[in-house]
Formats: sequence, structure tokens, C-alpha cells
Amino acid sequence: MKTVMIIGALSLAVFAMTGCATTTRRYASGETRQTVSGFAEVDIQDTVSRAVQSILSQDRIRLKDGANRAILSVENIVNDTMSRGYNASVLAESIGQSLREELTNSGKVVVYNKSVAQYAQVQVTPQYVLLGRLTERHMRQDNGDIQKEYNLNLTLVEVATGLEFWQKRIHVGKLVDSKNALN
Repeated sequence: MKTVMIIGALSLAVFAMTGCATTTRRYASGETRQTVSGFAEVDIQDTVSRAVQSILSQDRIRLKDGANRAILSVENIVNDTMSRGYNASVLAESIGQSLREELTNSGKVVVYNKSVAQYAQVQVTPQYVLLGRLTERHMRQDNGDIQKEYNLNLTLVEVATGLEFWQKRIHVGKLVDSKNALN
């Protein structure tokens, strides 16, 4: 029950953060569906799923000798969108938590939890760090409509060397009617 309440609160916060009425939106890919013009829960789920699939499908994550899973730390996602304050934090936390959840549940990596590690009896060092930034830009179309461009930029860095082993930019583009451009 508590989980349902948390999910509901996060969904409500994301909806409030976007300040958008639910309406039919056209994605830049040509797809049309009911959504908000801001970065919505469905966008979080889609971008995180595509990111995790890309990370795990690449043969970039190397295991230490004798290990069956790599240790990965997911840093807080930087929200560089136009939303500010509490709502921006909720969006960034939702993306970060979703990344941790999908990576952990994949069974291919173990996600390092910094907040609990200080109490651990055995100290471990993550092999990889996943860094991320969510950006947003708006472009006015000739007909007055607005094309909203969101990009989740992710980088996987090996801790021992500082080398970047994987990068991905996941794009979400939405076309917003000029009458709803402020939504």
C-alpha cells in the first residue's frame, strides 16, 4: 500500500511539475498519444528502459575475476530542464531511482548504495559510475507550434581508470500546438 502511495505521489508531482493539462500530443517521431507536453512518467519509463537495454546489450561492462556481476554506482541525475525547485528534484530522483531499479533487477549488475555503504561491514568499491543529465530546449515551428526536445545524456565511467566505456543520448521530442505552447 505504501508503494502505491509513493508511486501515486511521484506521478502527481511529475504532473504538477510539468504544469500541463493532459491532452493528445504528437511526438517528433510521428507517434500520437495522450500525455503531457512536459517530461512525463511514460517518458521516464521509456528513456530508462532504452538506457538500461543499451548498457546491458553492449559488452562494455567487464567483470572482476571470479565475479558474476559488476558493481555499479548510479550518481544523481542532473536536471537541466526549465523546471526548477522541488519539482525538478522529483524528476531527477525519479529518473535515478528508475535507473537503479532496472539495473538492479536485471541481475547483470549490483547497484552500489552510498547511503547504506557507510554502515557496511565489508567495504566495496564500485567498478563503474553512471552519470546523467536531462536537458530541454524549445524550438518554434513555422506554424507557431513548439517542438520540445528532451535529452537524457548518460555516461558510464570505469572508476579505476576514469575511462568512459559507454555513452548514450536518449531523445524525446514532442510537438505542442501553439494554443497549448505554455502547457
